[in-house]
Amino acid sequence: MVSDKALFKPVLNKAEVEDIFDAPLEMFLKDDHRRTKEMNWMGMDIPVLFFDYEADGKKFVIWGLTAHILTRAAAVILLRQPSFVELPRPKYSSAPVTATTEPKP
Repeated sequence: MVSDKALFKPVLNKAEVEDIFDAPLEMFLKDDHRRTKEMNWMGMDIPVLFFDYEADGKKFVIWGLTAHILTRAAAVILLRQPSFVELPRPKYSSAPVTATTEPKP
């Protein structure tokens, strides 16, 4: 939450994001303009959260980890849960890493 917008001067890093814009935090608790899409990540199909937002005649898509972080932040700051069921966490299956020391011949 920025109390004085005039003092906040973000610098765009095109390698990280396409644009800098304001979006209402409450938007991340509503089902409006929210969608999910199955995406493959490291060989697993996982549901990914997307929010479509339009401001000043421009369309923006907030998705993935950014959408998840903003949904959690909105719930904490606004003291209420989203109106939708949040996506389940993916179940990772990997063998535990163990260290073994074998004597050399």
